[in-house]
Amino acid sequence: MIELHLTRGDNQEGVRLRFPTTPAEIGEAFALLDTVSRYAGDVRILDVKSPVANIGQYVRYADLNSREDMQKLNTLAERIGGMSKRQRDIFAGALDAESVNGLDDVLRVSESLEEYTIIPNVSSDTDLGKYVAAAGLLHGDPRFPEKAWPYLDFAKIGAEYYADRGGAYTYSGYVLRKQSAEPEQKEDSVIRLQLETTGTVCVLHLPAEETELDAAKAQLGITDFAEARIEAVEFLVPYLEEHIPVDCVSVESANELAMAVREMGQTDGELLKYLAVLSAEQPEDFPAALDLALELDDYERVPDDQEEYGKQVLRRFGVDEDVLDILELYTDFERLGEAYMEEDDVQQTEFGFVRRISTPFPNQTQSQQSM
Repeated sequence: MIELHLTRGDNQEGVRLRFPTTPAEIGEAFALLDTVSRYAGDVRILDVKSPVANIGQYVRYADLNSREDMQKLNTLAERIGGMSKRQRDIFAGALDAESVNGLDDVLRVSESLEEYTIIPNVSSDTDLGKYVAAAGLLHGDPRFPEKAWPYLDFAKIGAEYYADRGGAYTYSGYVLRKQSAEPEQKEDSVIRLQLETTGTVCVLHLPAEETELDAAKAQLGITDFAEARIEAVEFLVPYLEEHIPVDCVSVESANELAMAVREMGQTDGELLKYLAVLSAEQPEDFPAALDLALELDDYERVPDDQEEYGKQVLRRFGVDEDVLDILELYTDFERLGEAYMEEDDVQQTEFGFVRRISTPFPNQTQSQQSM
């Protein structure tokens, strides 16, 4: 849906016309405009409202006297109406990322959303740098070894990635072409185990296929990994070692976690979310950390800006962008966001802010005050 606030000349009064529309409705709107407008001049667009927040700057200069442009606005409104929220977020970023010089370009971008992807909750060079470093470890990028993470300039990493690939930051995340987001190097291991039996040592890289696991058993001379000792566990993704205890680890559970982490690397923003969840939940043993990986859909990384979080809460309750635009004049979104961050018990971690969707995190304020 697109709603235009139409006026004539320098008048600030006008009428509203919603798209998709019909020729009859356009005629009625123009007739009403003749009645309410006290000024002569061409019809112009004073304001634009749409679920795609930035669409106004790209349709504002449409020729309202052109039947062709009116039909293009109808087509665009119909496409927006059929988009999911994720597609609208990608559309907004793609428009900012591409060279758009009129309605034809806007329609072209709207037809090619499958060529773009979004990395959620990445809205700055620093956020992007952390994502690139974490994802780089999964894909075998040697530039970001785990030990170097405390010294990395994430803003610079993100800025260089942005300069090479383009794209655009939006309030929902970083939008770029899928081809640009593809990893440059082959994926690497996530966990490395050192297994031992009497007189035999085997290093196992995980995740591993069944044939690889069978080969390791044969090397160790065993039929079940329970017959071997796990002498060392090494995490090859930054910060996992600091947040995942190795108590009660088994080859099977380590392989399952490695598979889950590898899969996270294929979904934008999931690895950063898992790191944030680990930091907030502080699992007591390895099985608990695995459970968190398998239940990751119960968590959400959220904006660290209280005003934007307030708006996100209202979107969660079903408030659309039109209503948000109206509330902008009367609502202190920052206070609303602050209140809901406390109610949702949003946790701040070094990997961003995170909340649990099903039930809030246990409120630790009382226990912290008594310590």
